[in-house]
Amino acid sequence: MADSRPDPLAGKTVVITRASHQAAPLAAALRERGATVVVAPAIAVVPPLDGGQPLDDALLRLEQYSWVAFTSSNAVAATFARADRRGVRRRFARIRTAAVGPTTAARVEAEINRPVTLVPERHDAVGLASAFPEPRPDDWCFVPQSAQARPELADGLRARGWNVDAVNAYRTVTPSLSDHLAADVSNADAVVFASPSAVRGHLSQLGGNPLTGRVVCIGRTTAAACQDAEVPIAAVADGPTDAGLVEAVVAAVHG
Repeated sequence: MADSRPDPLAGKTVVITRASHQAAPLAAALRERGATVVVAPAIAVVPPLDGGQPLDDALLRLEQYSWVAFTSSNAVAATFARADRRGVRRRFARIRTAAVGPTTAARVEAEINRPVTLVPERHDAVGLASAFPEPRPDDWCFVPQSAQARPELADGLRARGWNVDAVNAYRTVTPSLSDHLAADVSNADAVVFASPSAVRGHLSQLGGNPLTGRVVCIGRTTAAACQDAEVPIAAVADGPTDAGLVEAVVAAVHG
């Protein structure tokens, strides 16, 4: 249940580990609840090491795909930026689209100016693969993804008989923390993770020092990354949205 107090995070410091270009909406939502926010990006989004040629090739044969599936807003941004560069955005008009959750779906809809075809009830790669319809023999699904993407979506679709073309659209790297940011992070009450790569990046930034704030995760996949790293989790958001993350932070710091 949401905390009804107007400023339930007053006096609390919350670290956001999202890439810098994605942090502002969540930071604003946390500040509205009274939090002091520290933006300490654990990831930065950069082009894939292959130079993007496989992504270009996939975009140039876009008519061959029945579906395109997105598991992150970063994949959406990278794909459409490349599509614009190659002059093929219009080719998305006939392709059915799938998005792992509402935030990613909203980003897709802003790019294609129409509703996403499929958003699963379970907002992770396993849920997305399970929600797909049965394929026809000539059906192909295009999956633009992070170079560090887990295989659940592509493997899950292939297991159900889909032809899958999974292509790296971007990769994430870990920026260093300034001494000032490192000090702010070490004194925080909560740390928010919105992706497995942010978990790994933040732990790398700490250089073996303990993670002190209560850990809040956006969903199952991110929580699994924390568990793999033996990081205790204080709360997991009910839904993969900024509003869900804020309520999870409130629950974590008052739990």
